[in-house]
Amino acid sequence: MKRLAYLQQESPHWREEADLTRYFVDAAYQSIGPAVCSTPVLAWIAYEHASLWRMLCWMALFWLVEWRLILVVRSFRRNDTHPLVVYQYYPAIRDCLLASSLLWGSCIWFMAPIEPDRPYEMLLLLWVSGIFALLCIMMSACRDIHVLFFAAFWAFPVFSLLNDGQRLEMVALLGVVLYLLSQWRFVRGFRQTLFETVQLKHANQSMMEQLVEMHVQASMKRESLEQNRLALQTALAEGERLLECDALTGCFNQRALRRQLDLYAAQSAENGQGWSLSILDLDHFKQVNDTFGHQAGDAVLEQLVHKVSELLPDGMQLYRYGGEEFVVLAPQQPAAVLATALDAIRQQLSTSRWEALPASWQQTVSAGVVACQPGDPVNHSLQQADMALYAAKHRGRNRICMASELATPVLQGFSHSS
Repeated sequence: MKRLAYLQQESPHWREEADLTRYFVDAAYQSIGPAVCSTPVLAWIAYEHASLWRMLCWMALFWLVEWRLILVVRSFRRNDTHPLVVYQYYPAIRDCLLASSLLWGSCIWFMAPIEPDRPYEMLLLLWVSGIFALLCIMMSACRDIHVLFFAAFWAFPVFSLLNDGQRLEMVALLGVVLYLLSQWRFVRGFRQTLFETVQLKHANQSMMEQLVEMHVQASMKRESLEQNRLALQTALAEGERLLECDALTGCFNQRALRRQLDLYAAQSAENGQGWSLSILDLDHFKQVNDTFGHQAGDAVLEQLVHKVSELLPDGMQLYRYGGEEFVVLAPQQPAAVLATALDAIRQQLSTSRWEALPASWQQTVSAGVVACQPGDPVNHSLQQADMALYAAKHRGRNRICMASELATPVLQGFSHSS
């Protein structure tokens, strides 16, 4: 890690340099096959001119270096998991290539003719310069290796030609030097282009990573907003439910009743269908509070809501109107159906066991039922149901009375006592 920190501090483009080194390693690995195949051809050209034992010695050394390079490159590829690994293997690969370049540069001495043969030497020189030009292109990603190749290839040929070269050979040498200078200029520009390409690749990769991260963050924020919206919606619904829920019994309160009455009345006026409602009251509930206490009375109210809610048919709804009075709504149901359902509930409640009350206590209910016609005012329907409830009380309690059974509203002045 210290080595990596040092590299990051010394070179701001250490990632790009690592990628260029990888390209260089790949190029070096690809050059092994052509180089090994070229040595027999070079030996065939020099067979009748050079010493056999020197050629065999040179080829053995060259193949040994190439085999060492194969092993190092393969080990590098297996362990290339971190930028620091690149710099750990780079010196070994560079040493192998340096040894290879020294052998290539010394091949003119190893394959020098036993007898002076200028045409053969020129052919050998041109052969080596061609290989050098090819390797320069392949190794252009790493400038230091390029310099090593340049020095190793041309040390012996230039020294030999300067010492005993003829005019024609000097002209040929000048042409090769001009060729190499132009090649060197191309390689320098090629390396810069390659470096900028790698920089652009890393910039694009970094940009894509940032875009992916922004997309993930946006998705997380969108999901968080959706969760907050659902939580707020749930909280609002819960708040609305609590506003329309009776604190003692848990059923809907008068606020919810008024809203639902207006809704049913509007629907009835729109579709022309009638509906019905009922006011239900506990008989002698004041006596329960006076005899057994208000806590017992509250317990009776809770049990009443629980039992009636379980016994009401689907579609009918129970609301607390106030005190011990409750309202049952039956949308799109005639009054006779509601009266029949409430009468069955009344009979079952009259035989039920009530907690907080003695086992001998019979708690009964009375109810008034009214049929609501399209266009009927809500308050008028409630008044008619209340009059029917008073009639049920007047007739002895523990019964269901329908508003349609009342001939005249003679009970309007009746004072209700529970």
